[in-house]
Amino acid sequence: MKRISLFVAIFVLFAVSASAQTLEEMAQARQAEQLAVKAYQAKNFAEFLAQMSLANAARPNHPRLIYNLASAFAVNGQTENALNSLERLAKMGLFFEIAKDEDFKALAGSDGFKAIEKKFAGNKKAVSNSSRAFSLDDKTLISEALAYNAKSQTFYVGSVHQRKIVAVKNGVATDFSSTADGLWSVLGMRVDLARGFLWVCTAALPQMRGFDAKDNGRSGIFKYDLRKGKLSKKYILPEGNHTLGDVLIDREGAVFATDSNSPVIYMIDPKRDELEEFVRSDNFASLQGLAFSSGDEEMYVADYSKGILRIDMATKKVVQLKAGENVTLLGIDGLYYYRGKLIAIQNGVTPHRVVSFSVSGDWIEEFKTLEANHADFMEPTLGTLIGDDFYYVANSQWPLVNEKAELNMDKLRQPVVLKLDAKKALAK
Repeated sequence: MKRISLFVAIFVLFAVSASAQTLEEMAQARQAEQLAVKAYQAKNFAEFLAQMSLANAARPNHPRLIYNLASAFAVNGQTENALNSLERLAKMGLFFEIAKDEDFKALAGSDGFKAIEKKFAGNKKAVSNSSRAFSLDDKTLISEALAYNAKSQTFYVGSVHQRKIVAVKNGVATDFSSTADGLWSVLGMRVDLARGFLWVCTAALPQMRGFDAKDNGRSGIFKYDLRKGKLSKKYILPEGNHTLGDVLIDREGAVFATDSNSPVIYMIDPKRDELEEFVRSDNFASLQGLAFSSGDEEMYVADYSKGILRIDMATKKVVQLKAGENVTLLGIDGLYYYRGKLIAIQNGVTPHRVVSFSVSGDWIEEFKTLEANHADFMEPTLGTLIGDDFYYVANSQWPLVNEKAELNMDKLRQPVVLKLDAKKALAK
């Protein structure tokens, strides 16, 4: 899903910290960033370093903050510390154009700097394990998500802009939903094969055609009967600021959905058949994808600003997973559980990529890049696992539609769904 960052000088200020657990801690982290910006602009580099150190302590493993800390070290003449910080970013598999940054001018001629620059260049090269599954002719869709019906061998692709669901079978695309259904922007989707339903997250977003400001913040879940091929029921949240972005179904048919605008995971219990709160937590900031462990005992949830959380389904206890020194868990959109690992679509870092994370207790110490720098990438978003194959939207093209629902027709391309053999990619 499209997200907006606020640029101040060389900084990106995020609304929450990567590891803060309370609102008070988040406020302290924001204050440190703001003071760092002011100090940098005033050329008070000692204070700049002091505040960036505080911000990094509050937000460990935050790529932009690590980068800005490296900058603070550099302008204070702490070359070794600056290089160590940049080295961490390179080991995270990220890319930064450090040669163009004036703050690193004094380091540019050193062997250490050149070696790190070479590593960044390597991170810009393609990691290729995906092939095209199919593409769609309609460039105006702005596709966020897809789902798959194994019984009919049909994919469903959602449109943010056109407010509809497209069915794709044997390479042929037809409209599945009807205008009369009243869909807003179509976000996360999931097929409940056992019960024959397609569950769809939808939200009124300004990027959709026909947006009405009075609907801003409205969101809900639509239930489609796959046997009849039509809408069965709507579950709409009360008015407020909501964006239900992704959906998950357990073995009993209970439905769970994340809200990226409020700190709540919602559920629909099949017995009560109502949309209600499952868990609310101050640990939540910008909830995105979600996945069950192999036995549905635990739920993993991606938070775009904070990382990955784990929820005990019985007790509803929320645990923030910690990241190893050279791992970043920020900027994750789609999240999936596969053979004891988590597969994530990480579009909040550069380069955009598909990665796997190895979970050990409350820690994620290792990651593996499965796909990066693909020619079809333009903000990959969500996908679906079919056996060992991971299908995902390669180019949602969020940057090419503005909040007036105006499309950049000159740059729009055909929506592409890629296929990645997860088993083979992980074995490499």
